[in-house]
Formats: sequence, structure tokens, C-alpha cells
Amino acid sequence: MWYRNNKNFISAFIFVLVLLGSSSAFAQNNTSSPYSYYGLGEISQPVNGKAAALGGTNLAYRGGSNLNINNPASLTSLDSMKFVFNVGLTSKTSIMNQKGKSDTFHDNNFSELSFGFRISPSVATAIALVPYTNVGYDIATKEQVAGGTNEFYQRSLSGTGGLNKFVWSTGVSLFKNLSLGVNGIFLFGNNTSNENLTLERSSYVYSSQQQLISRGVYASFGLQYGHQLLKDWELTVGANFQPKQGISSKRKLYVTNYQSNLGDTVYKNTLDRGTFDVPLSYGFGVGMTKNKQLWLGADYSHEQWSDTKIFTNSNNFVDRNRYSFGMNYIANDGYATKFLKKLTYRLGAFYDTGYISVQNDRIKTRGLSFGLGIPMAKQKGMINIAFEFGQMGTTSNDNIREDYGKFTLELSLFERWFVKRKYQ
Repeated sequence: MWYRNNKNFISAFIFVLVLLGSSSAFAQNNTSSPYSYYGLGEISQPVNGKAAALGGTNLAYRGGSNLNINNPASLTSLDSMKFVFNVGLTSKTSIMNQKGKSDTFHDNNFSELSFGFRISPSVATAIALVPYTNVGYDIATKEQVAGGTNEFYQRSLSGTGGLNKFVWSTGVSLFKNLSLGVNGIFLFGNNTSNENLTLERSSYVYSSQQQLISRGVYASFGLQYGHQLLKDWELTVGANFQPKQGISSKRKLYVTNYQSNLGDTVYKNTLDRGTFDVPLSYGFGVGMTKNKQLWLGADYSHEQWSDTKIFTNSNNFVDRNRYSFGMNYIANDGYATKFLKKLTYRLGAFYDTGYISVQNDRIKTRGLSFGLGIPMAKQKGMINIAFEFGQMGTTSNDNIREDYGKFTLELSLFERWFVKRKYQ
């Protein structure tokens, strides 16, 4: 059996699974963006190491080792004798610009843990653990007390945490060219926000901590259809859909008011139970493949955040639209001997309108990406690297513009299944 000869592979898999499955592994901040203060935090794009270099373009992408939870229908393209295991991490450097000043931040975190395989000739499955939102801000301001006084107070805001998704994906091939897929998603996490106010001319202090603890299950769906256009070109169209769904949450609020020189303290501790909405969303993608080496694709996705609520409160969210383009070129035609001819080259670009608006400015993101797929010896896997350079936000109306560079590293391991070993 395959597992008797792959103890190192199994040990590595179990180690990483335990590591990332622990409560602390995904609790690290993966952002320093002040815009993660709003809503549920900064939204993560659900992409693997390949799509990270394609500007996030993946709705119409298919491949024998591609685990794509953004469109589970693509799983039907998995190699029938291949078990795929992915683990990824990201490293991001951001420069925050405001009023002619700038600060630099560095963030590192795991970005993905997934594995998948084909169950039968027409059914394939995958399991993934990925971040959904990230919270990590630290803001300090000096503000004047209302009422026309000359008194000021110091206000500090900080937040940590985020939401994660545990996803079980299944793709089914209904006909030769048509595949459908479904994601069962368990969303969980804890967003913590802190606020402190201190009056300059007195010792009065206000302090509060709010936690949003979430647990919920929902589903999303995918479709892919392929058609041979010409002798060398194949067209693939893809789509995904997620209905608006409520996620159970509880909100803890702990407030402290005290006058330090007098020693009097007032506490308030409350607990509310309710829901927040995961928005209705959908996307469409198209891809063109030539001779199984060159792939060109484009995606559009829409998230209807303006119709969502956090508990019973309406919000000032705006609908999010995302446009992306990607190119994937496999240089190896099956006979390559030189190293550069064995690589896969990737390029992408995207434009994201965001889901929040600050002082009537939409917080948009735009960026370019490129990367490489580096094969391992004996076809045991691939190292996927991606570089993304982008800009988020604007400096107008005293807002903050984030210029960033992000590096993604994904280790993709392949294991051959159901192959009879030959002995001499």
C-alpha cells in the first residue's frame, strides 16, 4: 500500500494539520491595515498559491493538481491517481501614508492548508482551512471635547483576531464537459476591539473591550463548462454563487470607567446573542487554453454587502466588485531538459472596489502579481511562489493609503495512489 512507503509524507501532514488546527495558529494577525477597524475586518481572497500569482483569477481554471475552493466544480479536473496536499504562508510589507508621513509594517501568517483527491471517475473532494477576514489595527488620535471647551482627550483604538473558514468541497462531473460543485463551510473566529479615552486635564479614563465570537455553517456552489473551440484552443467558463446567510454570534462588551485619583470605578459587562450576515455573492469567469500549455483567464465577482447586517444594526457597507485577469504558461512541453524550460510562469492583475466607505471615499485596492511554479524532483510536488504589489485606500480627506508588497509561498506535495509497484 502507498502509505507503507510514505511515512515521512504522513508525518509531515499530521504535524502541519495539528499546528494549523490549534487555536493559536490562525489567531495571528495577517494585517496591520487601519481599515480592518471597519465591518468584519479586511477580507482575504480565497486563493491558492497558483491563483495568488494570477491576480486571484481562478473561476474557470482547471488542473490536475489544482485545489480551488473558490469554484469547487474545478475539482473534477484532479488527477485520478494523485493525492494533493498544500500548505501556504504569506509575508506582507506595508507602507501607510497619511498627511505626508509614512510608517512601515510587516505581517506574516499561514494562508492555506488543504488536501484533495478523486473519489471516483466522476467525483472529487478537498478539505481546506483558510482565513476569511483579518483584524489588526492600532490607531491613536487627539480629539477635542464636545461643547466648545478647550479640553482634549487621547483616544486609542486597537483590534486583533479574524474569522477563518473550514471548507469541505466536492465536485461532480455530470457530463463530459459539465461539472458542478458545492462547498460546506464552517465559519469561526473571534474579533476583539479595544477603546481607551483619557482626558488630558483630569485622571478620568474610559476603557472598553468588545468581542465578536462567531460560529456558523453555510454553503456555496460552483459550475464549470468546457468546450473545444478550435484544434488547439479550449474554452472554459466558470461561475460560483453563495446565498445571503446569517452566522450565529455572541457579542461581549466589558466597560470600565474610573477616576484614578479618587479610586472610584464603574463596571459594565454585557452579553448579546445574534447574527451577522455573510453576503449574497456570485462570480463569473472565462478561460482559454492552448495546447494545454498557455492559459488566459478573466474573472468578475460581486458581493452584496449593502444588504447585510451585524446583529440588528444596518451598516454603511457598499457592494463589492472585483475584476481580475491572469495568464499561466507551462514552459515544459514534456521534453524539457533545461531548468527554465521546466518552470510554470504566471502573471495577473486585479481591481477591487472594496466593501467599506470612509468619509465618502470607497476603499479600493488595485494590484499586479507574478509568480513561478517550480517542480520538485521525481514529480513529487511543486513549489508555487507569488509576488503581489498593490495599493489600498487613498490619502484624500485625511484617509490612509497603503502601498504594499506581498510574498506567497505554497508547498504542494503529490502522492501517487493506486499504482502497483514492480519488483525484480
